[in-house]
Amino acid sequence: MKFRKQVSDDVILISDNEIRIIPVAEINEEGVHAGELLLPRADAEVRYYPEGGRAFIYGWSGNYLAESEAIAELEKNVALKQMFSFGGGGKAGNIQFFVMAALLLITIFLLK
Repeated sequence: MKFRKQVSDDVILISDNEIRIIPVAEINEEGVHAGELLLPRADAEVRYYPEGGRAFIYGWSGNYLAESEAIAELEKNVALKQMFSFGGGGKAGNIQFFVMAALLLITIFLLK
């Protein structure tokens, strides 16, 4: 009975001093998410493992990683901001504001 090894994709970062291998968390059309990094797919050299899976290979320097981490953090912040925006814009949002303001003014005048 053969057991199949689970196939996974990796990001391999190669610099002058070291090599890092980070498992891929998510892949989309624009980039590869690995750990705290969001790396552009266009910069990757893709190789395939014989047992299956892919290796996204990047040559990197300290600045490249810092910029990739900043992009990933920015994407998280934008996603959180959009998660909590409840469509308050547009004409319907303005009408609700004016109705609430009018009700507040009427309540203040009635309480005096």
